[in-house]
Amino acid sequence: MKLFSVNSSEHLFLGRRWLIFFWLTIALISTQTLYIQLGMKVPWGEIFIVKLAIWLFWGFYTSIILWAGRRFRIEKRNQFRGLIFHLPFSVLSIAINVFFYALFAWLVGVDSFEGVPLANIFMGLFVALFEWYFIIYWAIIILSYAFAFYRSLKSRELEAVQLEAQLVTAQLQALKMQLQPHFLFNTLNTVASLVRQDQKPMAVEMLSDLSSLLRTTLLKKDEQQVSLEEEIAFLKNYLVLEKKRFGDRVRVKWEIADDTLNAQIPVYLLQPVVENAIYHGLSKQLKAELLRIEAVKENETLRLSVYNDGPSLPEDFDLNFTTGIGLSNIIERLSQLYPNQAEFSIHNDGDGVLVSMTLPYLTGV
Repeated sequence: MKLFSVNSSEHLFLGRRWLIFFWLTIALISTQTLYIQLGMKVPWGEIFIVKLAIWLFWGFYTSIILWAGRRFRIEKRNQFRGLIFHLPFSVLSIAINVFFYALFAWLVGVDSFEGVPLANIFMGLFVALFEWYFIIYWAIIILSYAFAFYRSLKSRELEAVQLEAQLVTAQLQALKMQLQPHFLFNTLNTVASLVRQDQKPMAVEMLSDLSSLLRTTLLKKDEQQVSLEEEIAFLKNYLVLEKKRFGDRVRVKWEIADDTLNAQIPVYLLQPVVENAIYHGLSKQLKAELLRIEAVKENETLRLSVYNDGPSLPEDFDLNFTTGIGLSNIIERLSQLYPNQAEFSIHNDGDGVLVSMTLPYLTGV
């Protein structure tokens, strides 16, 4: 998963642009400072030309300092090697920049240096500017390390996010693969039961419906989320199979609000809940017949519920210790997709059992 991509040449362009802007700003500040110090007796433009050349040269030389900083890093494992290089190299860098300053001032013919030999200009500026230029050199090194550390930290954070997303995707895929055989085996067991009861035409019909349902399943093999409308269409196909087994005993009541149809939910979220309601609810009690499936939008959440009027849950029922693949699978998937945002509950409600799920209301638009 690639969140963003920035071309290396773009990075280089942006870096050079900011370097030029930075040193140009320093040149303006330095010019104004010296202009005031000289009592505004020297033309501002003359000072600016010299200062601009000096600081832009520093800007050019910054690339060399950055290269040296990368080539001879001052870090825990080789800090002495780095210091042994950078201490004399910083003095050399100061000398190079001061020499350029002196040469440029001498060639331009700055009034304060008029008639002074180049060597004397160099020595005077070297002594006067050494401390300031020494600070500049090490500031560049330290800032480059700080920026490199920041980028490395962000890169590691991005890699961690990507790895976590890949892990979640892999876990969700594994959970989905676990769910499909569970549904398939239960349906095939029903077909086998029909064959043993010599209800072969019904068994053939169920196999045909099953093949259609599996075709839909395979088309969604790479999807983790679908719209509620798609999930309901899949669920209706599944219920065709179940109603052939139970006949008129199963009465399905749909209470799906129109504004929920576009909501995105985990694929196969409702099917195992409905399957559970039929096999552990309706099929266990002769008078049980109602299966109510509801979807409601509540503020920024989507509430889904499946009710059956089968036998009540035992008093000692604890969802945390359920051994069913379907329910434990759903709980795990919800926790992976919506950490601390989804709720799942199952409890007795009136004459039956209600399974309720609340998750963030998200759309594919």
